[in-house]
Amino acid sequence: DIVGITESWTSDCIDNDELAISGYDMFRCDRAINKGGGGVLLYVREELQALQIETRTNFPEHVWCKIRCAKGTELLIGVCYRTPTEHVYGHENHIRLRELLHEVEGSKVLLMGDFNYAKIDWDDHQCMPGASGNARLFLNCVEDGFWTQNVKIKTREEALLDLVLTTEADCIESVTSLGWLEDSDHSLLQWEINTEVEM
Repeated sequence: DIVGITESWTSDCIDNDELAISGYDMFRCDRAINKGGGGVLLYVREELQALQIETRTNFPEHVWCKIRCAKGTELLIGVCYRTPTEHVYGHENHIRLRELLHEVEGSKVLLMGDFNYAKIDWDDHQCMPGASGNARLFLNCVEDGFWTQNVKIKTREEALLDLVLTTEADCIESVTSLGWLEDSDHSLLQWEINTEVEM
């Protein structure tokens, strides 16, 4: 029903029609600067009637939509990519990501993406030796906002880089790996969302 893609490598040279998947609404955010890589795509099955939303935080590579759930509630769905290459957006990109989490944490949220913080032990909720100060700040941000990190398996070699964050602890069934997607060196992840939607 929902597909999130990071490092799409899309640009304004690629038309929406080239990326469209029949039966799905597409939301995209290309890397806006003149450097290759990056970008995110979000596909949502048309029957879910997703509406794109904008955030105030100027984190560069993310896109959001919302779908109507039962009893008048809404689920915000986002996909983001945080590049580990600091010269692309500068050191402030870590700060913008934390600001983004703070902005949406009061809602019912599902945020998926490649966050590129390799040295966080999500089982023990602590940083590993050699973790950067920004990894510690990110972990603190997740803990302080009472987010649930739902991925328990390594997603790239021996690192857990790709996360599924939710603001409700029971929102996600267990996340499974479907192996690598084509030439990607990241695992393709799949899970079920525990929510009733209006269609």
